[in-house]
Amino acid sequence: MPIRPNSFTDHQSPPYKDTQYASTYNSQDRLGSYRPNTAPQQEPTHYNALPIQRPQEGSNSATAHNTPPAVTQAPDPLTRAFNEAVRPYLDKIERLEAEIEEKTLDIQQLEDERQDMHAWIDKRGLRADVPPSIAAAMNNDSTSAQTLAHHLDRKMTILNHDLHRLQDSLSSHLPTSTFTTTLATLLPAIESLSNLPHGPPLAFELLIKLGGNLNSHGGEEGYNNEGDITSRAEFYSRLDETMVDVVRRRLERGAEEEQPWYVGKDVKRLEKTGGFLRSKIGLQTYFPRSLEVMRYEVKRGEVGANGRHGGGHVSP
Repeated sequence: MPIRPNSFTDHQSPPYKDTQYASTYNSQDRLGSYRPNTAPQQEPTHYNALPIQRPQEGSNSATAHNTPPAVTQAPDPLTRAFNEAVRPYLDKIERLEAEIEEKTLDIQQLEDERQDMHAWIDKRGLRADVPPSIAAAMNNDSTSAQTLAHHLDRKMTILNHDLHRLQDSLSSHLPTSTFTTTLATLLPAIESLSNLPHGPPLAFELLIKLGGNLNSHGGEEGYNNEGDITSRAEFYSRLDETMVDVVRRRLERGAEEEQPWYVGKDVKRLEKTGGFLRSKIGLQTYFPRSLEVMRYEVKRGEVGANGRHGGGHVSP
């Protein structure tokens, strides 16, 4: 851009004019000829040239002049070969990610269906009758012991009522072996209950109730029949075997119970029931092995109360 000389009319005083001595026209005109030309000069026109774009006021002229045009360069042969080589693997990864997302949705749907199935089983009180594979999945719940105990108690009541109706519908005596065989179907589920967290106390009570349901059947004819007496004794022997394992688990997991187990109190309860059954129906033994384990625990508790060794809780 050409340099424009400063005008005298901008920041300087007017040109010198001699007022003391009169000057002729020629001298003043000659003096004015030395004044610079303040008219704006036009840039020379160059033919066959593009017009010069002037930056507008307020725009960043430096950025406009310094920004290079965007040029997309073709990748070099090595980069192009690498991209072509990994493209099949990238496509496979995308397909696998899509399959994983689809399978995740399928798994979530199956989980929802399983929860619905478990809720349907619990609503109808059928947990005690489900296959072992389904039972193992349902027992992962923290309240599985309470739910299973409730279902077993309900099923026990239904079986007891069905046996009563069957007995009432017959004119002859129903053998005790029919009762024992029917009630014994609950023993495997009670054993499974004792293996669950907080399950041994619930299994302990269910075994006592199961024996009581058998005692409500038979009548005088069944109590005096040799075959019925044998069937009843065999059934109580099976109950005692199951009860021994339940008692031992309950003693081992005493810390799981919300309330301490006073073993001596249950010993007295079983002894009292056994004495009644001995005089009522002639049952000679009532949980003998279980009572032996419990009495031993009571003795350990008494020794612990004296400061030497502690076992179970002694009944107050």
